[in-house]
Amino acid sequence: MDAAAPKAAVLANGHDSSHLTQVLQALQAIYDPSSSNDTRRQATEYLEKAKQHAEAPSHGRTLALDRSQPAQLRHYGLTLLEYSIKYNWEEFSPEQAEALRTYVVELAQNIAEQDPLYLRNKVAQLWTEVAKRSWGAEWMNMDQLLVELWQTSLHHQAVVLYVLETLSEEVFNREDPTAGLRGSDLGRACVEIFTPAAVLTEHLPTRDKNLDLRYGDEGWLQRLCDNLAWCLSQDYQNQEAVRICAVKTMAALRASMTWVIPKAIASVHVIEHVCKALAVPVVELQLV
Repeated sequence: MDAAAPKAAVLANGHDSSHLTQVLQALQAIYDPSSSNDTRRQATEYLEKAKQHAEAPSHGRTLALDRSQPAQLRHYGLTLLEYSIKYNWEEFSPEQAEALRTYVVELAQNIAEQDPLYLRNKVAQLWTEVAKRSWGAEWMNMDQLLVELWQTSLHHQAVVLYVLETLSEEVFNREDPTAGLRGSDLGRACVEIFTPAAVLTEHLPTRDKNLDLRYGDEGWLQRLCDNLAWCLSQDYQNQEAVRICAVKTMAALRASMTWVIPKAIASVHVIEHVCKALAVPVVELQLV
C-alpha cells in the first residue's frame, strides 16, 4: 500500500478520480496540436479553477509522480501543489500541512536522473516554500531529510544545493515576504545547520540547545567544502554532472558567506577550497 495514501486522505475527503480525469483531459487538450483556440482557452480556465479544488494537492502529487505522463503534465501537478502551499497554507490544519510536507519530501526522494531539469528544480522550489513556512516550528527533521537526500545521488544533491542556496538568499536578504515573516527563526535555524557543532559550542554557548534542528556534527559548510573537493578530484572536464555539481556547490557556498559565522569559515577552510576551485580551467566555476 502507498505509504502516502493516509496523508492524501487528510487533504481530500475521498479521492475524486473523475476530477483528476477532467484535469488530464484539459491538459491534453492544451497540448493537442489539433485543438482549437477556444478549446485551449476553456481548458486553461478549467485548469486555473482546478488549483483551488479541495483535492488539488492530492491530484498534484499523483500527476507529478506518474512517469507515464508527459513532463508538461507532471509539471502542472507540481503547480497544483505550489498554489496550495503559497495561497492556502494558512488555512490548513496541522495535519493537512504535514500531509503537504510529506508530498514534497516524497517527490524529492523520487526524482530521477532522466527527469527534466525544470521538474527537479520545481520540486526543490516547493521544498523551499514549505521550509519558509514551517521549518523550525512544525517541521523539525528537515536537516536529517536533506542529509539523507545528499547521500543518495548527484541529482538528489542538486535538490539539496538548490534548497540551501535559496534559503540562504531569501532568509537573509529580507526581500522575500514569506521568509521575512519568520526571519529570526529561520535565521537561527540556518546558523544551526550550517555551522560545525564544535564552532557552535565554542562561539554560541548560550544558544538554545533545545532546537534539535541539526543532523550530524559537520554542518553544511563542511559538507559543501568536502563536496567541492570531491568534485575537483573527479574528471570534471568530461563529466558534465560532476562539473554542474561543483558549480552549484560553489553557488551555495557563495550565498552563505554573507551571514555565516566567520569562525566557521576558518574552521572548515572555505578560502582554501574556493582558491582551488578558482585554479580549475572551467570558466563557469571561476565565474561563480
